Amino acid sequence: MSSTASSKSTRPPFTLKVAANQNEIEACYDLRIEVFSVEQGFPLDTEIDEHDPTAVHFLLTTPVSSPPDVSTSSLPPTSHSSTTTEKPIGTIRFVPELGKLTRLAVLKEYRQYGLGRLLVEEMEKWVKNNAETEALKDLIKDIGGLGAIKIKCHSQIPVVPFYSRLGYVADGPEFDEEGEPHQTMYHTLLLDH
Repeated sequence: MSSTASSKSTRPPFTLKVAANQNEIEACYDLRIEVFSVEQGFPLDTEIDEHDPTAVHFLLTTPVSSPPDVSTSSLPPTSHSSTTTEKPIGTIRFVPELGKLTRLAVLKEYRQYGLGRLLVEEMEKWVKNNAETEALKDLIKDIGGLGAIKIKCHSQIPVVPFYSRLGYVADGPEFDEEGEPHQTMYHTLLLDH
């Protein structure tokens, strides 16, 4: 998914895709470390975990001058003559064996553009489009004669309203995860059959 225009006129141009190679996956890791460990203080040693090798990582980038004005994680230019490079600005991870949305992160200076919503929606679209694959078929449930996949997430308490606006529903009491209160939330995706 690419965009140069949007409903938010000040939104920067972006590219949103499934991370397809090791450089792109590592850019997702770098973003998560920047947001969760550096900015929010979560432990660095738990950020990359046992689910990463089997997870689907989504990467959101924006073009910046090459080399960038400030030191930042960026992907290598696509050609030697390129005057721009893609700066990673957001990521989300889907763990198929758990049916779980995890590690949604957008760099602080880009949070006012609705990019978190785009990441969640793109991940959900990917789940729907890949529901019949070997990795996801066990997640499909019958709900009133329709196929559906129930997506789970553990939301930090301050962003529960964000997930609620996207159709996620709180389930059960708050709980501690990595020293911070979280809420289990679910969203049922009806499949187009």
